[in-house]
Amino acid sequence: MSAETDRPRVYIVDGDDNARRAYRQLLQSLGYMIEDFATGSSFLAAADLESAGCVVLDSHLGEISGADVHARLRASGSPLSVVFVCSTGDVPSAVACMRSGASHYLLKPIREQQLLDIVNRALRKSALEAEHALARRAVLAHLARLTPRERQVLTQLVEGVQYDRVSSSLGITKRTVEAHRRRIMEKMGARTLPQLLQQLARVGWPPKAAAHPEPTH
Repeated sequence: MSAETDRPRVYIVDGDDNARRAYRQLLQSLGYMIEDFATGSSFLAAADLESAGCVVLDSHLGEISGADVHARLRASGSPLSVVFVCSTGDVPSAVACMRSGASHYLLKPIREQQLLDIVNRALRKSALEAEHALARRAVLAHLARLTPRERQVLTQLVEGVQYDRVSSSLGITKRTVEAHRRRIMEKMGARTLPQLLQQLARVGWPPKAAAHPEPTH
C-alpha cells in the first residue's frame, strides 16, 4: 500500500464553495487526503464507501439532504464516520442522525480546533469499524466455501448438539460428523470451537431460519 493511500481520508460535502475551500485548507494542513463535493449525489458516486474515513457533511444540501446521504451510507454498511455541519435550525435532524450512527455534529460558525478534534475522533472510530467490517467479510468468505452438508453440521454444532444427535438427525455416521467438523474448522481458519463461535458471532450466523434445518438423507 502506498504512502498516499495510507493517509487518513476526509470527504467534504457542502454546497458552499467558500466553506469547502476553508475546510480543505485547514484539514490539508494536517496531512489528510481531502476530496470535496458540492452535492450528496456526486459524493456517493465517487467516494470509496468501503474504506475508513470521515465525511464532513453539510446537513442542508440540495437534491439529496445530508440525512439522506447518511442513511445511504448506513444502508450500504460503510465504515465512514459522518460529522454533520448544521445551523441551529437543523439541529434536530443532526441529532436524529447521531442516534442512527453519525459521529458528531457541529454548529456554524465552526471553530477550527473543534473541527480538527472531532474529525480526528471520527477517523479513529472509522478505522475500528473498517477493521471490524474486514473481519466480517473474511468470515462470510469462509462460510461461502462450506458445502450445504457442512453448513447443516455447523448449525447444529454451534447450538451445542452432541455428535450422536447430529448424526441421527442428518442420517450420517458419527465419524462422518467428525470429518465434517475437521473440514469446517480448516475452511473457517479456526483452531478451536470458541474461536469459531467468535467468528460466527461477528456475522450473526446461523440465521434464525437455519437454526433447525430439516434432515437431509
